[in-house]
Amino acid sequence: MPETKDIYSNSPLVEIVFEIRFPGEPRIECSRDIFYENIRRDFPDVLVPSIKAGGFPALEPYRFESTDKKSGMRIAINKFAYYVREYKGYAQFKKDVLKWVSDFGQVYRIRKLNRSGLRYINIIPFSRESGLIPVNRFLKVRMDLPEVFPKNFENLSLVFISKTGGGAITTKIESIISIDQSHEAILLDFDYAKDKDLSISSVEEYIEESHAHTKRVFEELITDEYRSFLKGEVV
Repeated sequence: MPETKDIYSNSPLVEIVFEIRFPGEPRIECSRDIFYENIRRDFPDVLVPSIKAGGFPALEPYRFESTDKKSGMRIAINKFAYYVREYKGYAQFKKDVLKWVSDFGQVYRIRKLNRSGLRYINIIPFSRESGLIPVNRFLKVRMDLPEVFPKNFENLSLVFISKTGGGAITTKIESIISIDQSHEAILLDFDYAKDKDLSISSVEEYIEESHAHTKRVFEELITDEYRSFLKGEVV
């Protein structure tokens, strides 16, 4: 994903989320109001989760959101996530993550982490060509399939997990359609996760690694034609 000075004018990014998971901490459920007082000014809207039959209420996150719905937090007994829907660049997002994670960790005395995750959700609108998805206009998707399989796609759903030196990145590429059936798009979803020997004091290191690797994957995956569109160039 591009940094502040390089934000694409036609960016497909619709949401970015950084999440930490940790051993369940009961004081989070018992004293949500303490942390809420710290964030009330920025995230005043409280959204209480609905519980499905057989679910565990403490594991379902409360959502605290800004009035414009552009940013918020999800908090449960064993996880904390900060998300934005209006991306102002990596530098600003990282700054906000470090602030809120630090505040949360101090209030509830969180030290050890089980997982960190950085997720980028992109939506790429498209129009079908001869009834098919013109995926190769946007992404360098190559699959070595037997000749019996045509290389053109009417629908698309791919999920693969790639190991890295420090974690793993899950990439999801899927064709989706709007509720009213009037618009189609390609969902391009990246989730970079770490789950070995983590601590809250090293969150900056985790988000840096996650961002750098995901950005490289994104830049390598998109075509030159689509990159020109993202930059606002006429194609």
